[in-house]
Amino acid sequence: MKKLTLLLGLLLYSTALMAQAASDITEPNISLVEAAAKGDLERVKAHLDAGMDINDPHGDDDSTALHAAAFHGKLEIVKYLLEKGADINAWNGHGQTPRDVAWEEIENNDRFSETDRAAKREVGEYIAAQGGEHAPKRRGFPWWILSFLPCLIPILFVAGILYAIKTKPKAEAMPTPTKKLIVVTSPTIPGKKIVRTLGLVRGNTIRARHVGKDIMAGLRNIVGGEVTEYAKLLAESREQALDRMMVEAEGLGANAIISVAFTTSVIMGGAAEMMAYGTAVVIEDE
Repeated sequence: MKKLTLLLGLLLYSTALMAQAASDITEPNISLVEAAAKGDLERVKAHLDAGMDINDPHGDDDSTALHAAAFHGKLEIVKYLLEKGADINAWNGHGQTPRDVAWEEIENNDRFSETDRAAKREVGEYIAAQGGEHAPKRRGFPWWILSFLPCLIPILFVAGILYAIKTKPKAEAMPTPTKKLIVVTSPTIPGKKIVRTLGLVRGNTIRARHVGKDIMAGLRNIVGGEVTEYAKLLAESREQALDRMMVEAEGLGANAIISVAFTTSVIMGGAAEMMAYGTAVVIEDE
């Protein structure tokens, strides 16, 4: 019985020793980066013994343990981390290496004491001696380009005008009907009877204003009177729409168009559509 009790005691004792050993390698209650920043070598070792990645980034700025130790001037931690294979030129979220952060705010008397600033300087010199590099400077937006905008605006304006002139469609002969058609806005024609209805016919045109005519029309507002520039433009648009409608009706074999109407719509600033439409019919004398 005594032997059995002794064996059970030894078993319990060995189990306790194994549990204690396992607890010795568990991660501490602060992160690896925080431990490095505080200079707590024992907790840093505990993290690494527990399998923590030595280059694992942490925090909003994605700093590694080496960044934290370098920023706070913890030379002992820096040496240990480099000995364990920490990346001496790793970048944090701001694109800085440990050598960069070692020199960061080194003249800030409010944040760092004279002793801390001396420690940061020593860490920076040590990292440089070990081959640590400064991160290349990021190139910002070349704001000097904006100084050329006042010159580019008139150049682009002139280039746009030249492009519009070059791509302007060639003038084509306006289509006109080859025979005379009766065109009325009413649904009937006095003295005629509709013998056949051929369907809807239409003709349209889209016209843009001319900058020169716009200037002249603007001057006309000063002295008053008819704006002949726009009156002529609208008259030409109506005639072209009518001619295209009659050509379509003639193609259907009509000799008259009834219920003719006009409609306009704005396509874009400075350009509008003029449309004429009606019903193509064949008529005879009553």
